[in-house]
Amino acid sequence: MNDEQKSARPGTPSSRFLLGLAGLTVVCGLAGSSCTFVDESEWVLVERLGKIAAIYDQPADRGLKFKLPWPLDAVRRFDARVQLHDPPGGEMVTADKKNVTVDSFLCWRIATPDTAADTTKNKPPLYRFFTALGDHDTARTRLAEHVLPALRTRLGETEFGQLVDVHDSGSGPDVARPGLLVTIPKAVRKELAALVLERYGIELIDVRIKRLNFPRQNQVAVFERMKTERKKIAEEYRSDGLAENTKIKSRADLQYSEIIANAQQEADVIRGRADAESLSILNQAHRRDPEFYRFTRTLDSYRLILNDRTTLVLSASNSLLKLLTEGVRAEPTDAPAPRATSAGKEGSR
Repeated sequence: MNDEQKSARPGTPSSRFLLGLAGLTVVCGLAGSSCTFVDESEWVLVERLGKIAAIYDQPADRGLKFKLPWPLDAVRRFDARVQLHDPPGGEMVTADKKNVTVDSFLCWRIATPDTAADTTKNKPPLYRFFTALGDHDTARTRLAEHVLPALRTRLGETEFGQLVDVHDSGSGPDVARPGLLVTIPKAVRKELAALVLERYGIELIDVRIKRLNFPRQNQVAVFERMKTERKKIAEEYRSDGLAENTKIKSRADLQYSEIIANAQQEADVIRGRADAESLSILNQAHRRDPEFYRFTRTLDSYRLILNDRTTLVLSASNSLLKLLTEGVRAEPTDAPAPRATSAGKEGSR
C-alpha cells in the first residue's frame, strides 16, 4: 500500500477535513437560503411547494425574514414603486368618422393593503397580482388591453372638432376649463380603477394622452380649423382693443375738457383781477394828472392808428390834431412872478 492510498482511506486527517468543509458549506448554504431580505422598494412573496406561504407587503415588513431553505420555499420579488407604461400608439376613429392616431401612457403600481381595504377580503393585492398575472410584463400587457379599448370607445363618442376645439378668454387660455384630451383619460382611469384593483391588485394612478396626431388626409382640415379659431380669437382681441381704445379716448377727452374748463375759469378770474387792477391804476393816474393822462392816451392812439401807409382826413377841431397843432400846454404854476427892483426901473428908464 503506497502513501496515496493511505491518505485516501476514511478516518485519515485529510478526509475528515474535506468532509467537514463540505458539511460547513452545506450548512452555510442552508442557512443562507433560509433567510431573505425585504427591501424598501419591493414587495416579497414566499411560495412553499406551489402555495403562498408568506406575503411581505407592509412597511413594517422591511428587513431580514426567515423561511424554509430552497427548494421548499421560493422567493418572488416585485417592484413596489410606481411603474410607467407607454404602450404603442394606435389609430382610432372619432364620432364623425375621422381617423386620429393616439399615443398614450399610464402610471400604475401594485396596490398596498391600506389603499385596497375594501377589496382585500383575505386576498391582499400582491396575492391577486401574483395569481392573476405573475410578473410585471404580463401586467403591462393586460393593462394596455383594458386602457386602449376604453380610450377608443371614448374617442368614438367624441367628434373630431371637439378634440381640436380651442377655449380662450380675454386674458389667455381658460385653464379652468380643461380640454377633452385631459377629461377623456381621467374618465377612463375612473372607469377602470376599481376593475383592475379588484381583479389584479393594481392601483391605476393615472392615464394620459401623450400625443394626438392626425393622418395626412385630415391635416388640411385640422390646419384650416386651427386658422379659423385663431382668426376668431384675433378678431375678439381686436374688438376688445378697439373698445378699450374708445374708452381711454373718452376718458382722456373728458379729462381734457375738465382741465381746459378749469384753466379757462382760472384765467378769467386772473384776467378780471388784472383788469380791475389796471383800471384802478389808470384811475389813480387820471386823478393825479388828468392832462398827462390824456396826453399818454393820445400817444397810444397815434401808435395804434398810424403807420407808414396810414392817411387820415380830420377836421382842424378834432381832438387828435390838437397835440400836433397846439403842442403840450405849459403847466400853470402857483408861484408869484418876481418883482422888478428900483435899479431895474431906473435902468429901464
